[in-house]
Parts: sequence; C-alpha cells; structure tokens
Amino acid sequence: MKDDGAASGTGSRLPARDPRGGRPPQEVAARLGHHILETALAQFIAGGVEGTSMEAIAAAAQTSKRTLYSRFGSKLALLVAAMEHSLARYLDPIAASVPRGSTRKKIAYIARRMLDLSLQGDVVGIEALIIWLANHNPGMMRAQPAIGTQFGIDLMQTILAEASEPNSEEAGDLPFLAAFLFDALVTVPRQRILQRHDLHNTTRTKAAYIERALDLMAKAIPFLNEGRGNRLTS
Repeated sequence: MKDDGAASGTGSRLPARDPRGGRPPQEVAARLGHHILETALAQFIAGGVEGTSMEAIAAAAQTSKRTLYSRFGSKLALLVAAMEHSLARYLDPIAASVPRGSTRKKIAYIARRMLDLSLQGDVVGIEALIIWLANHNPGMMRAQPAIGTQFGIDLMQTILAEASEPNSEEAGDLPFLAAFLFDALVTVPRQRILQRHDLHNTTRTKAAYIERALDLMAKAIPFLNEGRGNRLTS
C-alpha cells in the first residue's frame, strides 16, 4: 500500500507527507478524511458491510489500516461516518437552495429535489446499508432508516411554519402535515418507480406527478393553491 499522503480526495492527489513525519497540515488531513469516507462508502455499497474489510478499504483508499482505526475506531463507526458524510453532501445543498416564492413553489421544489435524490443509485445503496445497520446495530444509528426522510419532513415543516400565523391553531398540525406532504410527494412516487414500476423515472413525469398531487391536495388545503397566496390561513 502507498503512504497515507498519496491518497486522493475527489480525484486529486494529496501532497506528499513531510519526510520528517508529524501531523499533516490541516487541509491535507481534511482532504484525506473526505477521500477515505467516499472510498469506504463505495466499498460498502459494492460489497456489503459483512463482505467489506478494513484491509480492502485501506487498499482502495491507498492508506493504512492503522490510519482507519486511528480516525474511526472500528469498521461500523467508519460505515456510519461514511453514510453521514455522503448524506450531508447531498442534503445540505437542498436546504440552501430553496427558491423564493409561494409556499406551494417551495414545497414542490423540495419534493422534486428529494425525490430525485432518493432515486440515485448510490443513495439506494446507502439505504441498504442503513437498513443493515438498523437491524444489526440499532444503537449506532444516527441516520434515518429511510434516506433523508426526516430531513425532508423538517424542511417542509420549516416552510409551513413560515407560512403560518404565530401561535395559530394550525401550528400544532404542522408536523403531521409536513410528514403527510413528504409521503404523498416523495415516498409514494419513489415506491411506484422502484417497486411498482407504474411511474416513469423521468423529469417530466415526476414533475407532473408532484403538480397533480398538489392540485388535488389544494382542494382540501387551500394554501397549496398557487393563486391563493402564501399563508396557511389564506
């Protein structure tokens, strides 16, 4: 195996380690950490948790097994760190790019982004790993069994809270409503695409599904009607 400093992060080689030894510069250490996490996740997805060894991860990352254990402590801890690193890389940009406009526009945007994310091949692979970990070591679970579900629900609830009157009666219903919207706009179409195969995984089909679902729900939830303004009480 090559020296730790030869490992690469996101496709670029790291600077060589100082021959005098000692700790690597902070930037190099961070890049190595990202590289290890991304490499480990790819190995876990390809081989499963039980079929992936620390030796294989170290070889793929061009680092030493000692480095892996010093950074993460165990294979399962590395698995959790790799999944959380990947989820944050996918989910944080969604929260940071919610558009301006009506509540419906924001909800539709979150639903489209979360649905697209949930259908990516590596994310489907992460879901299998999370299910394995939940079944074998539930005490280590910090990620949700369904990829990003709580993140999406919380984000929708934030949008709903912004559209509600302070201390209004419907404020207590927001957690239920956010979960309901997420299931209707993300969970159900994902299941139809991956399991029932009666919905096509195309941008146009998914967008049309979300808009039609919102049109139907707007009959009972008026603020989801684009023409009724942005407040839950409108």
